[in-house]
Amino acid sequence: MIPVVTIVGKSGSGKTVLMEKLIAEFKSRGYRVAAVKHAHQTVELDVQGKDTWRFSQAGSDTTVVASPDRITIFKAVRGEPGLAAAVAALGQDYDLVLAEGFKMSTAPKIEVHGGGRTRPLCKESELRALVSDEKLKSGIPLFRRNDIKGIADFIEKQIMDKMPSGMSVTVNGKPVPMKPFVKDIIASSILAMLGTLKSIGIVRNAIIIIRNRER
Repeated sequence: MIPVVTIVGKSGSGKTVLMEKLIAEFKSRGYRVAAVKHAHQTVELDVQGKDTWRFSQAGSDTTVVASPDRITIFKAVRGEPGLAAAVAALGQDYDLVLAEGFKMSTAPKIEVHGGGRTRPLCKESELRALVSDEKLKSGIPLFRRNDIKGIADFIEKQIMDKMPSGMSVTVNGKPVPMKPFVKDIIASSILAMLGTLKSIGIVRNAIIIIRNRER
């Protein structure tokens, strides 16, 4: 499982600025980072009449544009996707996902407090830490806005390093429930085989896709 941390706070509190600085900090530490933004309204990136729009109109569930410096994915969904669905769409090739918003999710939350006499958006019991330049009475870790290294250290040690190892199997698009000891056996066997390969280094996560030709 990929560690996911949500940065929450009221509008104008500085969530985006903190996200930018944390992304840069984790990238400097060698991590592969993905960012997810919650939007209250549909953000229309496709353009009517363009090839991608025509493919979608023809019935394509997902359209991918591969260009020299990026891959753009247009994927239709039914209803508003939650954080879990957004993270699942990213794939597994990341060490950390930082999400802005999604205050209703169960992922670990860090709130940016805008200051003044306003109260934090979330209850302390829902948060892992607060970020504010105000002297707040808090029973949870409190960081200054410019303490990016300290916030990143906290995320690294208290969230990322404490994530349990995990494994999941999906067959024909459906998750397959398995008992813990079965997962351990499969994961241990795969990791042992991957360990014999040269030049792959430490395996943080692995994606193996098997396509059965038999119908």
